[in-house]
Formats: sequence, structure tokens, C-alpha cells
Amino acid sequence: MNFKHILCIAFIALFTVANAQKYKSISTTSITKDWQGIVFTSDKTLQENLAQSTSFSIMASVLENESLSSQLSSQEMVTVFVANDTSFMELEEDARKRLLADDQTIAQLVKFHTIPGRVDRNAIEKAISTSGGSAYFITLEGEKLAVTKKEGALIISDSNGNEAFIKETDFYHKNGFFHMVEGFAFDTKTSR
Repeated sequence: MNFKHILCIAFIALFTVANAQKYKSISTTSITKDWQGIVFTSDKTLQENLAQSTSFSIMASVLENESLSSQLSSQEMVTVFVANDTSFMELEEDARKRLLADDQTIAQLVKFHTIPGRVDRNAIEKAISTSGGSAYFITLEGEKLAVTKKEGALIISDSNGNEAFIKETDFYHKNGFFHMVEGFAFDTKTSR
């Protein structure tokens, strides 16, 4: 090797070490958002954030399932459309009990309401606009989730017409975003 090659390699190595140090020394800032007197934060898992609110106690309880929570936390970034307790309470009592007792179906519901990446309201609305009225996302369950906007409201739906209305958006959790929904874009009567 000649002197130019050695000098070039030394420069690249020095540059790489300097950049690595630059990123290593950056402190991470917690992102918070208040909702009804509760502070949701990017420092907490989705389950930890939801456990703070009585409006999401059922989903917080569902996410205590270690297998399901590890599937969500193993993803680099996810956006979860989280059903509120009202959604569950509007189901017939027997249907609700059956759904919550069936670990496989409730896991499918959560994964069907979860898409890879950190997708905020702005990105959703932009996708709807550029695609001509409906945006489609592939869920962790491998299904297609549609998002539309009707009279200013964002609605998620499955291929069978099951809908959930997005009520509040853009809350951070440790590995992504969550949006609050009412209803289910999922057939809660049968598993897929």
C-alpha cells in the first residue's frame, strides 16, 4: 500500500470514531403529552402509559401478557391504535368475556391494530390525500388496515367493514406512537 491509501484509511477511521462519539454523547430527551390530566411519555412502554388511565384499563391489562408485550417491544418502531374501555364495554357481555379470555384472538386484535413504524396523524392524513381518499397499511398481523377521513374524522377499518374512530392522536411510547380509538377495526366475534 502506498502512503495515499494509508492516509485515506486513517482519515476514514478517525472520521468514523469521531462520528460514533458524537452520537454516543447525545442525551435522549423524553417526549411527553398531556391528556385529561395524565402525562404520557416516550420513556414508558405502551402498557405503562395506558396503565395510568382508567379509560384504557382493559387494554393495559391485555398488554400485561408477556408474550404479546414482548412481540410489540421487539419491533423497532410501531404505531398502535389503542381501543378505549368504552369499545370493550359496548360489546355484549358474553362476547367481551369470550374475547378477553381468548389469548390468541385478543393478541390478533392488538396486532391487527398495530402497524410498523412511527406514523403520526400528519403522515396518515398525507397518505390519505396522496392515495385518493383511503390509505392502506399492513399490520403486524399481516392484514391490510384502511384509514379514511370522513367529515374531518379519521377512521380505521378492516376488509369486512369493521370500523374504529380515531379520537386522539400522536402519543409516544418507548418504541413508537399510539393513537386512541373507539371501536374495533377487527371482527371481535370470530378469530381470523
